[in-house]
Amino acid sequence: MASLPRHLLLLLCCFSCLVHPSRARTLVLPLARDASTLRYVATVYHGPSLDPLELAVDLGGPSLWLDCSAPSSGSSVRRVPCRSIQCLAATSDASGLRRACPSGPSSVCGVRAEGGEAGVLGEGALAVDSVDGSGERSVAAVDRFLISCARAAPGFGASGVGVTLGLGRSRISLPSQVATAFGVRRRFFACLSASEGVIVAGDGPFFSHLDADISKSLTYTPLATPLATARSPRASDYLINLTSIKINGKRLPLNSSSPYLIQLSAEIPYTAVASPIYSALAEAFAGAASAMGMASVPAVAPFGVCFDPRSVGATAAGPDVPAIDLVLQSEMVRWRIGGSSSMVRVSDEATCLGVVDGGDRLGSSVVLGGHQLEDVLLEFDFGGSRLGFSPSLSTMQLSCSNFRSNFNSMALSSQ
Repeated sequence: MASLPRHLLLLLCCFSCLVHPSRARTLVLPLARDASTLRYVATVYHGPSLDPLELAVDLGGPSLWLDCSAPSSGSSVRRVPCRSIQCLAATSDASGLRRACPSGPSSVCGVRAEGGEAGVLGEGALAVDSVDGSGERSVAAVDRFLISCARAAPGFGASGVGVTLGLGRSRISLPSQVATAFGVRRRFFACLSASEGVIVAGDGPFFSHLDADISKSLTYTPLATPLATARSPRASDYLINLTSIKINGKRLPLNSSSPYLIQLSAEIPYTAVASPIYSALAEAFAGAASAMGMASVPAVAPFGVCFDPRSVGATAAGPDVPAIDLVLQSEMVRWRIGGSSSMVRVSDEATCLGVVDGGDRLGSSVVLGGHQLEDVLLEFDFGGSRLGFSPSLSTMQLSCSNFRSNFNSMALSSQ
């Protein structure tokens, strides 16, 4: 990512004119999954009275997109002029936001995302929950948080939410603005869950309530940059390199001369794989499953490979099925998809591989969706340009709800 000029960096340091915590704190965003869309929803506080606001999580989103036409939010957002330093700072890096000022330099700062969403840049108060090492709970506020105001709310977010919360690699995503406001590293931890998930940021403490702090023993892989093609992911998306895919240890016959990328996305419920790779993966998985005695049944959309649940064994980590290994920068660094993270029970007659055909125009070779990201502790360290990930927590008899429960109990004990 290109570095910002000194005067813009100085401005970013001033975005938080009302920043409250003066000691090390952990910022906490509770997550829930929207039942109708399977999107993950975070709760923040917005406006002068810091009213609670639910936003659909966009892991790679460049900014917070808000429906500023709503009376509850629009009146508390101040539009930013086009020629202001805020406008230049928000659109001067490779965040995926482009500046558009059609009415001249005195107009408001228009922004357009790479995905086509258009709006204007504004600023207003935003706050999140926080706890410190003693369990004291408070609200950490940023008074002049930069917000993208959507000109058309339909198409954003999940049903009943304010719009989307961008957590991507840009200078005005929530992690970046929080890091600038509180002087912490540009990183955050995420643990998605079908029930109670959590996003945390700051300097800690994080997960020290466990016998071994899992956040200190993650596997790391470098973050990659999008390929320069018309179907590339956004510049703010989190991408990692993919060198090969193995099913039960057997490598798929892929074209090794082509570069492959994995994108992490909380916007889709199941992992999508580009068609040529999906065909090889589905065939290899079905063959390995047959060798394990799993009986195939007709596919149930959107899935392409399904089995009779009665023929599938069980383990402490979920269904006993072939392991899918995504081999990253080397043979020693693998993201394993297996057990409960690989299968979806769709009926009494079918349990299906939770991977779908992404077609021929998928921006990345593989887009890891919510089902495969659930109950995996993730560290998005975009200041250090790396991604950390744990094995599936189910293999350790844990879940993301354990982490969420800890923060809940810390807050309750301080009241």
